[in-house]
Amino acid sequence: MDQKFNVFDVMHHGTHERQISNVFGWLLDSGGSHDLHDRFIRIFIDEVNAACTGPSPFDYGSYRVRQEVNTGSVGDPADIADLVLENQDASLVVENYFISDGHGHAYERYLDFSRREGRQGAVVLLCRDEDRSRQTSGWDKALVLTYSRLIDRLYDAVRDDPNYQQENSDSYSFIQQMHRKFVRSGGLMEKRDVLRFITAMCDTGEAKRYQTRRQDEAAEEFASDLAVQAREQFVEGREVLQGVKNRLRAFAEGPLKRQVRETLGGAPTCKVGANLQGIYQWTITVDVSEGVAGSGGSHVQLKFGPTAWYANERDPCWKSTVDLEIVNYSYVFVTLVDVLMIRQTTVTLEEVLDGLDPDDCRLHDEIIRLLEMNSKA
Repeated sequence: MDQKFNVFDVMHHGTHERQISNVFGWLLDSGGSHDLHDRFIRIFIDEVNAACTGPSPFDYGSYRVRQEVNTGSVGDPADIADLVLENQDASLVVENYFISDGHGHAYERYLDFSRREGRQGAVVLLCRDEDRSRQTSGWDKALVLTYSRLIDRLYDAVRDDPNYQQENSDSYSFIQQMHRKFVRSGGLMEKRDVLRFITAMCDTGEAKRYQTRRQDEAAEEFASDLAVQAREQFVEGREVLQGVKNRLRAFAEGPLKRQVRETLGGAPTCKVGANLQGIYQWTITVDVSEGVAGSGGSHVQLKFGPTAWYANERDPCWKSTVDLEIVNYSYVFVTLVDVLMIRQTTVTLEEVLDGLDPDDCRLHDEIIRLLEMNSKA
């Protein structure tokens, strides 16, 4: 199937956040060449106010837009914010990143900068994907705005405006491409639908296709069996699996590791990794170290999708598995390698993709339960 042209694919947007900051800076400028006037800045302020918990909303008005602004005080190390929107009364400091993560910037410094000279201020995380487990070191208090929500509202505003489309055809085409990229995901299936497809692959024994290193060949073979639409789903499925893996690893590195440490006591309690290959690549390892009271130096793993299916149904090494009558591969699985035990958790892949709450203890509880069972064996 021919892939539709999209300028954001040409720009390789995922590795160049400054390009996306340039785009949003252009849209937020009410005097920009897009000829939207204040349409987008009003949408942006609407979403900021919707995310605020305080009683005083930000006014629409006119905002000056600056990029690459140093929020540090004189003599302090530089801390560069991607965008700053400000007028005489208010200031919004915006950090743009593909996921809701302060990635090393100082939240309090951003907040102080936004409130300088008595202005009403706030810090905004502008991102493609929201993952609350990544929002640490104060960033849990930031206002999160996603590309998809902002662009969807902008597209709604201009698609029913034939005058704008006629008079600003280039800008309208650009907005259409933004909508395809960030809202419709280039015309492919929604991620939740892809997760259901992956689950179906596991349920029907087709998950073994994901172990092939030459994914192009595996996808072609699958396409010949189930037609072109299935090929799109297969390729997209691998991307979604990688997204689940990234988010699950981030949760394990942050909240889960902290929870296990607090329960078992001692310092540091576990090492998180994600280096397995082949059919076992959809695994996050959580090795509880020797010397922690009650741990016994245990090797815990979080498995999902094709890896969970293979371990539970095909790999003869695993001795204690989930009954095939009740198994459901839309969930995350926990394994204890030491005793070759597999257990199905109550955490769904959709929940992982949406971003687990930092206080979610379900994976922690399953891990502790397995460790206790092992210590009593």
